[in-house]
Amino acid sequence: MSSMEQRAAGARELHRTIDFLGLRAHATTVGLIQLCEELLKVGILDAPALERIKDSIRMELTLSQARISNQTLFDETLRRRLDAIFPHCGSPKEPVGEIHDLEEALDPDAAH
Repeated sequence: MSSMEQRAAGARELHRTIDFLGLRAHATTVGLIQLCEELLKVGILDAPALERIKDSIRMELTLSQARISNQTLFDETLRRRLDAIFPHCGSPKEPVGEIHDLEEALDPDAAH
């Protein structure tokens, strides 16, 4: 696979992941992730600042899902998934997870 094909495949996967997480405005989200990565590389952004950025996104998404029956599970699942798509300061990325986990967090009483 060529470098361009790899970048395109990566872009498609990131698009699906962002949609899966429930983030809107894909281009803005991808730009924010890239900006964070660039700022981390040059030492302008540190790990605590990145956590505050992710926390603000998580809080907004959590507020928009106020009717969720298991808010704690939803919040934990969302936190793991945001951690999976944003750059990391020295720690490896973890996989985003399965759609089943997010569906369960949204509605734990739903039939599986």
